[in-house]
Amino acid sequence: MQHPKLPCCGRDPTPGAGHVQRRLPIRIIQAGSRRMMEKSMKQTLYALALAILLGPLASAQTPTPPRVDGGGGARATAQTRPPDNRRPRGSAVGLLGWKAGIRSDAFGAIPFLEAAAKTDAAGVAFVEGVSTNLDYRLGVQELASIQSRLAELGLRVPAYRLESIPADEAGRQKLLEFVKALEIELILTRQLANLPGANVAVEDASGVYKQGGKTVGANLGDAANAAPLLLDLSRQQPPERPEWPNKCGDCATSRPSTTPLFFTINPGAAENYDKAVRVAQGYRVNAISKMMPTTTTENIPADERQKIDAAVPRQALVKPRRARKLLILDVCPAGGFYHTTIAHGNLMLQLIARYTGAYEPIFDNNLENLKYPHIKQYDAVFLNSVVGPVFSDPEVLDGLIRYVREGGGVAGLHGVTFSSQDVREFGELMGAQEGPHQYNGEPGTLKIDDPDSPLTKHFGGKGFSMMDEFYHFPPTGPYTRDKLHVLLSVDAEKTDLRRWEHIRPDRDYGMAWIKSEGKGRVFNSVLGHRPEFYMMPDLVKLMLGGIQFVLGDLDADTTPSAKRR
Repeated sequence: MQHPKLPCCGRDPTPGAGHVQRRLPIRIIQAGSRRMMEKSMKQTLYALALAILLGPLASAQTPTPPRVDGGGGARATAQTRPPDNRRPRGSAVGLLGWKAGIRSDAFGAIPFLEAAAKTDAAGVAFVEGVSTNLDYRLGVQELASIQSRLAELGLRVPAYRLESIPADEAGRQKLLEFVKALEIELILTRQLANLPGANVAVEDASGVYKQGGKTVGANLGDAANAAPLLLDLSRQQPPERPEWPNKCGDCATSRPSTTPLFFTINPGAAENYDKAVRVAQGYRVNAISKMMPTTTTENIPADERQKIDAAVPRQALVKPRRARKLLILDVCPAGGFYHTTIAHGNLMLQLIARYTGAYEPIFDNNLENLKYPHIKQYDAVFLNSVVGPVFSDPEVLDGLIRYVREGGGVAGLHGVTFSSQDVREFGELMGAQEGPHQYNGEPGTLKIDDPDSPLTKHFGGKGFSMMDEFYHFPPTGPYTRDKLHVLLSVDAEKTDLRRWEHIRPDRDYGMAWIKSEGKGRVFNSVLGHRPEFYMMPDLVKLMLGGIQFVLGDLDADTTPSAKRR
């Protein structure tokens, strides 16, 4: 399936998954936005007129056309509720192909669009249509009204429930046209019937949806005890061995979805489903990681290899206190964005180890290595642009966090803040999460925030200009100088921010920082999307300093920048 390109790192493989640029509640209206505002006003007026014209058509079987207020303020909710990529049920769409939604009759005897608005307000992206308030025999204008309102809310109808498939040919054809118009993937009924061109399933006594002998979903109710079922379904179809990343450049990854198509959940059960599906996700991500080799450096052009080699320091910043092991991962499961320059980062890490002796590099994507206590055999962990639902398995994330807090270290490079956006704890550990940006880079000037740090003193306090992807971390996320010791940041006085879609009120865009986490250490560099980064000696030296810092050999002040005098 093809999806539109986004102005960040490639395509979004599924709605709300992985590496996504999205609009935030805080917006700055810039020059040139007037036409967009006028267009929005025209669309609103059109929707109002449509609602007035179609209002009399409503009936118990026919949904009321959309009101401009979204049925009790749901439109505002749609703009402010957390997007799907911040919830496991959203990332599960990309990784597993599973969708979970609320029945449109679950809120009582109300019109379909009011139920859709309530579904949206509950933070759920899918609504299960039910024939009692969504009649498949809708007229063209009524159906267009439904489509328009669903698009406005960002909702989809993957499943439709009715008592039985029409027996007459005209009714069957009408149902097929309805299913096609709303892109419905699964029809649920009490009596199994053949309907060419559609997937039809029957709900058994236990609430499982069966198509022939195959399970294609289930009614999970409050989903409180759904984890065993979801894990079992995930295990039934283990992932195939990945053919990329060596055959893939800057592109969105994809994986075959597992068999279940849809799960019904009660209103208020979204959080329970999130917890349950994360276990199933974790199993699949871990299975993928065991089969996915780290990225080879063999395909880097010879001239780029030479420039990277020339940029690498020939000695460590400090002598290692003992022999060090650095675990390096570049795993990008489905729903993530694979960076071509992962290879450049791996080559840089190999050469730093070879020339400086600062550590022994261990390249291994098996996420089992991050579980406690296995992770304790390493002195630090380096995450090279890992993107997607990497930390779906709670044991993997808990192991990494415990390891760092007990005295270990973790370093992140470039795309790491787009890893597991639905897991807040990971963003808190690394110091930031997500970060909309201009795809493939933009010009900017960086300043040295702490010229006295052993990681940055070689810059001599002088800023510099470069092309890279500068992440615009939202003010609602974990990035803050109250917790981070910022080393480099975008110089807002010397960088043209007029093209930036997301402007922080404080105009603060950290690009590299360190922090203490319990007894351990964290280093993160936002930079590194483009090959040139790995050919700049000062930036490669910064990476060496960050690595020696997380290994525990290079001492550095981690006082949060906001608390330094």
